[in-house]
Amino acid sequence: MTVNPSKIEFVTLITKGIIFINFNLIFSQRVGGLPPASLINRILISDGPQGPIQGGESAVSDMLLMNDGWVYGSTKATWGAQNCHLFRTDGETVNHVLNLTGRLPGQTAISDILSADEKTIYGATTTYDDIFDDVGNNYEGGHLFSFNAGTSQFEDLGIISAGQGINCINLDTARGLIYGVTYPAGHLFSFNLAKKEIKDFGEVMTPWRVKDLGRVSWRGVPKVLMMDDAGAVYFSTYYRNEIEMSEEEKMKGEENTISSLEGGRIYRLSPGDEKPVFTGAVIPTQTGMDSDPLYENGIASAIRAGDGGFWCGTINDGFLFKFEPSTSTIINKGKAFQYWNLKSLAYGGDGKLYMLGGRDEDNSWIMSYDPALGSLECLGWPENTAQCNVICTDKNGRIIIAENLRHSFMWVFDPGRMGQ
Repeated sequence: MTVNPSKIEFVTLITKGIIFINFNLIFSQRVGGLPPASLINRILISDGPQGPIQGGESAVSDMLLMNDGWVYGSTKATWGAQNCHLFRTDGETVNHVLNLTGRLPGQTAISDILSADEKTIYGATTTYDDIFDDVGNNYEGGHLFSFNAGTSQFEDLGIISAGQGINCINLDTARGLIYGVTYPAGHLFSFNLAKKEIKDFGEVMTPWRVKDLGRVSWRGVPKVLMMDDAGAVYFSTYYRNEIEMSEEEKMKGEENTISSLEGGRIYRLSPGDEKPVFTGAVIPTQTGMDSDPLYENGIASAIRAGDGGFWCGTINDGFLFKFEPSTSTIINKGKAFQYWNLKSLAYGGDGKLYMLGGRDEDNSWIMSYDPALGSLECLGWPENTAQCNVICTDKNGRIIIAENLRHSFMWVFDPGRMGQ
């Protein structure tokens, strides 16, 4: 908030021993917002107490553009609500598509959605962190599902792991396999769409329980899976290294090693492999922060680069970097803002890469990267209190920005109107 001192007025009048004060203070939004002309619409996702999307059910978890011209989105329940949904928007209106919890009771969040043909949506579900933290919980486990946007046909593909949610997924269309990671156990798995068979590749991240400001979560579990043209799956996680103590440090009857967690390591699972292998690539990070329990060192978002490889955003540092799978090369482009968590990436109609960044439960920034110039730019926020989670390009090349709050809004950002 900025306050103009010239707009603060004190007028004092003393009458019969009583002091009257007229205090006139004009507030204004903090500077740094996106130009108003570039935000061509602001849409409320929740429908109020009558639903179908009620308050607490509108936090947007993911979005994707389908071939019918609509951007489809998924939600998660917050503040104790119990339902999650699929919806769609054209940048003008929001249409409710499906109450997923009505089909899959007990599933309060859609964690990830994707589509290979822009017709069929594949998704994964999970639930609240505090349920996972309750040893007596009766959560059955996260489901995979499919939804045909043309016919509205829904199919429950089943539970992957009892008591575990699903954090992220990707699809190998050539082999008919969905890959995913369970949460919080951190197991990599595949699901054969034709045979309905599950294969567990084992733990890729030992659960690292962290309680921060009263909220519990498990750090280091991969948030995104990347897949190259050959069907190899890539993800970032932590490597647990056992360090031998010096003789002076050892104590009789105690452990002789210290466990060190080294974060940001990119692993690969190729078709036919039984176990992921370290590629040798390490994401950009602040030196020495690998094992800080409140510093989650990993990949928050990824998108295929037009000239090959993947553009990726890091979690805590907020670096933009390019990962070349064929050579395990990391090209760090740096930071476009002072905070962290590049949580979502999307290409605009102008060919630039747009980025959504910001801490969870805090302000969100929109940034851009121009591949032609190699330049980063911080553009501003939709509103100074907006807490957003995901961006997506619509059929007109505009960027849809979606919140993850109890009553969530979406903004339609047109980069072509930035100078107006």
